[in-house]
Amino acid sequence: MILTHGGALSNLPLFLAIDAGLLAARGLDVQAPRLDGFSSTVARLRNRTATIGTTGFTHVLADADDADPLVVVAGSGMRGMALLGPEGADVRTLSGAIGTFTDDPMQVLLADQTERHGLAGRTTVRFMGSLTEAADALASGAVTAITTVEPWIGRLVAAGATLLSDGSDVWGMDYPDTVLVARHSALMARPAEITALISAMLEAERMIATHPDDALAAVAHRFPGFSLAELRLGLAGQPPRVDLRGLEAVILDRWTTVRRLAGCPNGSPPSGLIDFSCLDAAIGQHMTTPERMTHVH
Repeated sequence: MILTHGGALSNLPLFLAIDAGLLAARGLDVQAPRLDGFSSTVARLRNRTATIGTTGFTHVLADADDADPLVVVAGSGMRGMALLGPEGADVRTLSGAIGTFTDDPMQVLLADQTERHGLAGRTTVRFMGSLTEAADALASGAVTAITTVEPWIGRLVAAGATLLSDGSDVWGMDYPDTVLVARHSALMARPAEITALISAMLEAERMIATHPDDALAAVAHRFPGFSLAELRLGLAGQPPRVDLRGLEAVILDRWTTVRRLAGCPNGSPPSGLIDFSCLDAAIGQHMTTPERMTHVH
């Protein structure tokens, strides 16, 4: 199985499932290639190099017209996105270039903030190539604000950046960032594998809740340059949530904005973009199977 993934803490359940051997314990032979750049996740899903992985929920909406569409099959990480400005900034008076990321929920967050605060005409969008590039652009004054994710949010706010929005003002307190997706064809052909993958992520989520420092230490190599304290702070802002049942509307309510940004026809979301059948099966297995003693090494 070839998996793709992003680089934010919202991917933590998948990272830990891989690094703690939870996938191997379920008989899954998984390859998760390293990222080549910020857009690598979307590219691998679009060119079918990978048909399963974690990505921003917006990707499913943008590519809904595909003959073999991506389907949200579970969650991964909640919240943990932000619009940041320099010290003393006010979102209502922003002007100039704002750095964000194309094909990502962060772009949608910026669009919704632009509409909420009437920023159109006073601000422009500049697409960033990496989270590091965005942080450097904010620090140098090359942009007037940026969107970013954990663990960058905590680091930049600690260094003096102003939190202009954490997304809750436009999307509510509980919104997903990264979700687990699969091509519809993969979901139909390999439901047992996808169920096993979700089961491993559910186990990883419990490990994160019970032994957060051990879990973060196990995946720290995926966040070079960040201390355990920074990762712990980031985890508080972007906790895992594999079970997204009940939050379907939060995803689908972004349809109009995502389709406009992607230059796609609006209409109505087609049925089947969210399918939690494998999630239901994985949760059922955990409810009927005694918990294993799992240790993070």
